[in-house]
Amino acid sequence: MRQLFWKQLLSMSLVLLMTTASGAQKSLSLEECRQLALENNKSLQAAAYDLEAATLQAGSARKHFFPKIFAEGGFMRRNKQYQLFDGDMFLPVIPWEGINQESGQFNPAVLEDPQLAPDILVINPETGQPFVDADGNPLFQQYAWLPEEEGKIGAKNNYQLGMMLEQPIYMGGRIRSSHRMALAGERIAHESKRLTTAEVIEKTDARFWQVVRMQEKLELTQTWLEMLDHFVADLKRLLEEGMVTQNQLLEAQVKRNEVRLKEMQASNGLRLSKMALAQITGMPLTDEFALDPDFSPLSPIGELSEMVSMAMEQRPEIRMLHESKGIHLEKENIARSRMLPSVGMAGGYTYMNPNPYNGFKNEFGGDWHVGVSVRIPIYHFGERRTQLARSRVETNVSQLALADAREKIELEVTQSLYNYQEAAARVEFAEMSLDQATENLRLTRDLFEEGRAATRDVLEAQALWQDAYQAHISAKNQRRMAYTELLKASGILCEKPNPQSTE
Repeated sequence: MRQLFWKQLLSMSLVLLMTTASGAQKSLSLEECRQLALENNKSLQAAAYDLEAATLQAGSARKHFFPKIFAEGGFMRRNKQYQLFDGDMFLPVIPWEGINQESGQFNPAVLEDPQLAPDILVINPETGQPFVDADGNPLFQQYAWLPEEEGKIGAKNNYQLGMMLEQPIYMGGRIRSSHRMALAGERIAHESKRLTTAEVIEKTDARFWQVVRMQEKLELTQTWLEMLDHFVADLKRLLEEGMVTQNQLLEAQVKRNEVRLKEMQASNGLRLSKMALAQITGMPLTDEFALDPDFSPLSPIGELSEMVSMAMEQRPEIRMLHESKGIHLEKENIARSRMLPSVGMAGGYTYMNPNPYNGFKNEFGGDWHVGVSVRIPIYHFGERRTQLARSRVETNVSQLALADAREKIELEVTQSLYNYQEAAARVEFAEMSLDQATENLRLTRDLFEEGRAATRDVLEAQALWQDAYQAHISAKNQRRMAYTELLKASGILCEKPNPQSTE
C-alpha cells in the first residue's frame, strides 16, 4: 500500500499544483493583474496628464493662425491741460477782397494794391510805406485778439476704450513651424505614455511570475516534506523490526527539519511576493488571492528579421527620437524665418473722452482705424545666422541619436530573442532532468524497500529530485520573463502606436 502511495506521488511531481487558494480567495490572471497595474500606476497617470497637456499645447499653437481680438481701456488723470499758445495771440484781420476765391487762401497781392492796401495796412503818410514791427512784419489796421486762456485743451480726467483685431499675414513660416512642433510634442507625449505602459507591464509580469514561482516552490517543499514524513514513518517501523539503525532514523529526521525550515522560508517568500504584486496593482497589501499560472504566448515569435523590423516600427524610443528630429528641423525653419520679412495687419475702433473729434468736449467720441505693418530684418551682426547654424548642429545631433538608438534596439531585440530561445530549450532540458530524477527516486525507493539501498541513498535521490524540480520551476519562470522582455524589445508590450506618428 505504501509503495503504491510513492508511485502516485512521484507521478504527480511533473505537474505543478496551483490550488492552494481557498474558495473565498479571488483568482487573478496575468491580464487582470496588468489591467489593475495600468489603472493604478502613478507614473502612468502622470504620463496621461503630460499627454493631455501636450494635446492642449497643440490646440493652442493652432490658434495662432487665426486673428486675435481684444478690448483695451484706460484712464489717465492729468495735472495740467495742454496749452497751445505761449501768450495772447493777435491775428490780423483780412478783408474779403484779400482772399483768393478759388483756393480760399490769403492773397499777398492785395498788400501791393494801392486801393486796398490803405484799408488793410497802417501806411506811413510821409513815406507811403506800411509801418513794420520789430521783426519787420507789416502792421495791419485790425487784429483779432485770441486770449492765452482759450488755447488750453484737454481735461484732467481722460478715458479711452477700444476694440482691436490683429491678424498675422506672413511671418516667414514661424507659425506653421510652431504648430508642427506642438503636434510633434503631442506625439512624443503619446509615445512616452506607451513607453511607461510597457515598463509597468514588464514590472507587473516580473512580480506576477515571481508569485507563481514562489507558490510552486512552496508546493514543491511541501511535497518533499510529505515524502520525508512518510519516509520517517517507514524508518520508525523498520527500526522497531530491527532492520535499520537509530542513526539512519536520525539522519532522515534531521533532513526533515531542514526541509521544514525551507518550507517556512518559501511561505514567507510567497507572502512577500504577493505583497509586492498587490502594491503594483493597487490592491491592499493584506489581500489574499490566487493566481492563474497558465502561460500562453500572446503573439507568435517570428524570425529575427521580422522582430527587428517590428521593433523599428513599434518601439516608443524610436518614434520619440524621430519626432525629436522633426522638432529640430522645425527649429531650423524658425531660425531661418527670423531672417525673412514679416507682415501683419491690425485694425480696431477707439473711443476717447475728451472727444478729440469735437473740440475735446467732455464726451466720448470714436473712430476706426486699420493698417498693415511690414518688418524687414537688415543686419544683426550675424546673430540670426549663428542661431540657424546652431539649429542645424542640433538637428545633426538628433539624427545621430536616432541612428545610435536603431543599432542598440537591433542588438537588444537580437539578445532578447536568443534569451527566449535559450530559456525555451532550458525548460525542455529541465523537464527531461526532472523525469530522470523522478525515475531515479522511484528506483531508489524500490531498492530501499528490498533492502538493497541505504537511507542516505533515498535522501540523496530525494535531494536530486528536489533540485531537478527546482531547476524546472526556475526554467519556466525564466522563459516567461524572457517572453515578456522579447515583447517589450519588439515594441508590442503596450498600447498601439499613435497613427499620426509616422517614420
